[in-house]
Amino acid sequence: MRLKINLASQPYEDARRFMITWSSLLGGLSVILLALVIILVRHWQNYRHMATNLQRENQVLQDLNNKQAQGLAILNEPTNKDVRDKSEFINSLIQRKEVSWTRIFVDLERLMPSHLRVLGIAPRLIGDKIMIEMLLDGDSRDKAAELARRMERSNVFRDAQIDDEAMGGGKTGQAEYHFHMSAEYVPGQNLNTSDNDKTVTESAEARGGQ
Repeated sequence: MRLKINLASQPYEDARRFMITWSSLLGGLSVILLALVIILVRHWQNYRHMATNLQRENQVLQDLNNKQAQGLAILNEPTNKDVRDKSEFINSLIQRKEVSWTRIFVDLERLMPSHLRVLGIAPRLIGDKIMIEMLLDGDSRDKAAELARRMERSNVFRDAQIDDEAMGGGKTGQAEYHFHMSAEYVPGQNLNTSDNDKTVTESAEARGGQ
């Protein structure tokens, strides 16, 4: 039997196996460290992006607050007190549902003659009256006059009149009229029932013929 005797002053170690083991361990740790660094860098980039967006939004909000403060300062001036009070009154009516945009548009649709279109509508307070101002266009002045007559016969609008008109060329080459109309609006009323059925029928026929 042969015996292996180590006569060296240090115990025997397998250096090659040791290097392979530690190299693998260090390689794995390096991969994990690299992944952590990449994740950290991405989080840092996202943070900078979010911080930039937040700063931009804060700046926009600050600008809006400044504009609001300037607007309130203008409204609070003594010369603009009447305008502010009227605006607050109209807003309060809208908030209390006394002025319903849906109701106004429904009533106008039932009264609107054929080939006459609403381009814009806005309320205006004159004294204690709510005035509705409208921009219309159509192919003849008779349509606007007919709308004024229908509004006068209703219980919802009063003192309807054509304030201004202009004629221009339409897309099809035919004459096109633009009208500015105004009328007092009476909230909480229904259309005149004697004219409702006729108006609805005419509106339906007009929409079918357009």
